[in-house]
Amino acid sequence: MTTPYDRVAYPSSVFIQTHPERLAVLMMLAGLQPVDPRHSRILEIGGGDCLNLLSFATMWPECEAHGFDLSEVAIARGVRIARSAGLENVTLVVDDIVEAHRRYPAGSFDYVIVHGVYAWVPDHVREACMALVAHVLSENGVAMISYNAMPGGHVRLIMREMLMNVVDGIEDFDARIDATRSFLEDYARPREGDEPLATTLRQQAESMLKRPDSVLFHDELGDCYSPQRLIEVVRSGEALGLRHLTDAGRNRHLDGFLKDGADLPDDADQAVLIAASGDDYASLRYFRHTLFVRTGQPIDRKIYADRIAGLCLSTKLRRQEDGSFLQGGDQIEIADEDLAAAIDRAGSLAPQRIPLSEIARTPEHLRVILQLFTEWYVSLHLGPAPFPLEPGEKPQTSPLVSAMLEMGELTVCTLDHALLKIEQAELRGLLLAADGQHSIADIAEAGHGIPADEVPLALAASCRRGLLSH
Repeated sequence: MTTPYDRVAYPSSVFIQTHPERLAVLMMLAGLQPVDPRHSRILEIGGGDCLNLLSFATMWPECEAHGFDLSEVAIARGVRIARSAGLENVTLVVDDIVEAHRRYPAGSFDYVIVHGVYAWVPDHVREACMALVAHVLSENGVAMISYNAMPGGHVRLIMREMLMNVVDGIEDFDARIDATRSFLEDYARPREGDEPLATTLRQQAESMLKRPDSVLFHDELGDCYSPQRLIEVVRSGEALGLRHLTDAGRNRHLDGFLKDGADLPDDADQAVLIAASGDDYASLRYFRHTLFVRTGQPIDRKIYADRIAGLCLSTKLRRQEDGSFLQGGDQIEIADEDLAAAIDRAGSLAPQRIPLSEIARTPEHLRVILQLFTEWYVSLHLGPAPFPLEPGEKPQTSPLVSAMLEMGELTVCTLDHALLKIEQAELRGLLLAADGQHSIADIAEAGHGIPADEVPLALAASCRRGLLSH
């Protein structure tokens, strides 16, 4: 069966919210015992070409990574990448969410990822999706389901209605996109006398203009779009034996927990759910990444920052001359000088992962680090990085990076679960030459357009970007 995603490919990407390590840390914060991702069973539902999953399979060779999608074209691409990379721990298949429960035994996966699917399918498929998650999730597993949320979904629904009216009767892809962009460019311009709703809609139109054509085609002009209320999603999971844990999105990690110092209510699950749902409406939330565990899991809704004490930290935060920290245009202050100096040191060593025991000297330090984690200024890890920090005697490029380079891809997926664009022919040649069979001296002698004395530096820099494997 041909799908719209066979006709127009959706962009490949990776998503930090889905990372099993992040999900495991949130389980630990709730007093639960997650399965070690390095030896886990991971399922990605409706993952397109499943590049996100291939990233996990590459960094953890001993995990079992399974993924499926209804698009034959997308899965064929993922299979090509996996085979070229020699990933023997990956199984990708074409399957339908409604039928997939026949393929996978009950309780067969420790991490289940459903990203970018739940709000874009018909009702019966959405119900089958939640049922599949409940069927395959292991006793100590965790699932992440993302979806367009209410009330922000109302704004996108209004924009969608406008756009569907604009493209009515237009079948050609290019013509639909041209009509859509023309309308959005005009509508995004503010008008004198705009009321608050009109201003919000125009801001949404401006945001849509920044999206690739293929994303506009599927997300805004697709056949199905049904944004969800958090309470409805949680209730759907509860009916199937799943329990709401928290949210994997930025600034949302603590949504499943009681406020610091709050008394434990009779029904803590209901209390945090009502609070999070109310905040959705107060903040005009557009998107959620809801986590589920099995109903029997003993979630502790109180926050104890010392539960992260045994983890490692990495960060890109760097201190500025005025003492503040800057990342991605955000400027933050860390009042405690000892902690600020430790965070600055960690940033200088990125992507190295530093044990929190070397950073957090007091309980208050741990509380600040937990807040930085929820805001995505630092990442917390269960252990050391799955890539070397310095080139080995015979450096080897990550098999996933090599495979994507050999396929002519300009953007590759690193062992740090990030996308990196590599356009320089010399660097591409150098990375392909680092095959684990040749010494740095051999690689330097071969040339590849990089001066011999600069090859060690180039390889060291590649290590720091997660491009080389152990």
